[in-house]
Amino acid sequence: MTSTKTLKNSVISVIGQILTLLLQFINRRVFVMFLDIEYLGYQSVFGNIFSILSVAELGIGGIISFHLYREIVTDNKREIGKLMYLYKWVYRIIAAVILVLGLGACVFVPYIVKDATKDVGYLYIVYFLQLTSIIAGYFLSYRRTIYAADQKEYVTVEIDLFANLFVQVIQLALLAIFKNYLLYLAIQLSTTLIANFIILLKSNRDYPYLKEKYTVTKEDIAGRNMIPDVKNFIVHKISYAVYGGTDNIVISSICGIRDVALYGNYFILQRGVMNVLFYRLLNPAQAAIGNIVYADRKKDELWKQFEMLDVFSFFFASYISAGFLVFFQPAIRLWMGSDDYLLPFSFVAVYALTVYLGAVWEIVYKYRSVFGEYSQDRNCMLLSAVLNIAVSVPLAFVMGITGVQVGTFVAFLPIAYGRIRFVVGGFFEQSVKKYLLKHAGLFAIVIAEGAAIVLMTYNMPITLPWLALRALIWATVPLAVNLLVYFRNPHFKDMCGYFKNLITAVLNKVKNK
Repeated sequence: MTSTKTLKNSVISVIGQILTLLLQFINRRVFVMFLDIEYLGYQSVFGNIFSILSVAELGIGGIISFHLYREIVTDNKREIGKLMYLYKWVYRIIAAVILVLGLGACVFVPYIVKDATKDVGYLYIVYFLQLTSIIAGYFLSYRRTIYAADQKEYVTVEIDLFANLFVQVIQLALLAIFKNYLLYLAIQLSTTLIANFIILLKSNRDYPYLKEKYTVTKEDIAGRNMIPDVKNFIVHKISYAVYGGTDNIVISSICGIRDVALYGNYFILQRGVMNVLFYRLLNPAQAAIGNIVYADRKKDELWKQFEMLDVFSFFFASYISAGFLVFFQPAIRLWMGSDDYLLPFSFVAVYALTVYLGAVWEIVYKYRSVFGEYSQDRNCMLLSAVLNIAVSVPLAFVMGITGVQVGTFVAFLPIAYGRIRFVVGGFFEQSVKKYLLKHAGLFAIVIAEGAAIVLMTYNMPITLPWLALRALIWATVPLAVNLLVYFRNPHFKDMCGYFKNLITAVLNKVKNK
């Protein structure tokens, strides 16, 4: 976990994400200066449709990734080449399947976009532009996997950053000149295609053996247990597509397309901050975890490492969820320039709790992702999909967009339980009940922290001095409470020691240069 590759991946990923987030903020703010925010709602709704259609991918990417970890550890170029060759051809077939599914799904477009100011013909143009971009992406995106599995994710991050910068500058200039959403969208959709093409060219140089043609036999697939993995993982794909890909559709069809666009502001802010502060730091760790697990390290040593990361996840999750709770509304108001772009505080509160659950158990997901055996938590994923629809739809009629977010919160619980049971109970052979009871207590602490912070900041004006006071309260309350809870915990001390060593290593590298 302290390797140079992991550190480099994390640092470059964070820097890249910060710059990307700044570009997104500028882009969206400039957009509403020239066009109605409703247009962005179209893109979000259709994006949800295509995320549901992505079940045709069958989880091939994830399945091949964890097989790659094994081969990269032993530097088996022949098997790596065969896996990537298989990946390429499967993705081409998937692209054709998604094209057919996308053409069939277009009949639902008029029914899921409520209160649109544009006619159906215009909506279809937006829909097919996005479909074309997704289909084209499948022909090139598979090459990203080799860099992630080889702990060189920084390569793709740098390419994505430069492609984003180049395209968004052109995009904003043309938006200001022509004020045309279709032109804006077409340019935006080209970003991934440009980045993927550059990654393809670079991977041909970095991994020249990938250019060779390989023969993949039925025995190769059967020997790796891929068919059973696909059968089990398809339930994961369908369930997660329903869980993560239906919110905008429900919001659009029940609450209206404008709410979808407003929700997009909160999502971009949340996702951007989380990527900068958390996901980009942990994403490179997944490949490191894969290499560690398959290098046969002792489980008690791995469990100690996991518990340390679990403590770190709690500290971060409690901080970030409280931060969203008190800064979401002021940040959106300052960013977009008006209260007209705000959603209800009840939505913000449920959203912050959902963020907490995702962050506190992200490390569990990282461990779970390096294994196959998708039958282990298949039923939990299926329950999540059912719950999301069963809770979100009726509550949307009663509570509006807040009800949809409640459905998302409730539906995440079985996902988390399945992963915890697999990793904590299955791989580490520890007590799942004990682990869950510990986190139930921590969740209660987080709710108390959030309530205290909200009571102290709720009526504060949006001015620089008062924002500074908000920040001070946010910085001190969770820290004080969390230190009281964890001060004598040995894993907390391990975490402090780990970060102390990490900082020392970074400073030494800087001095040596």
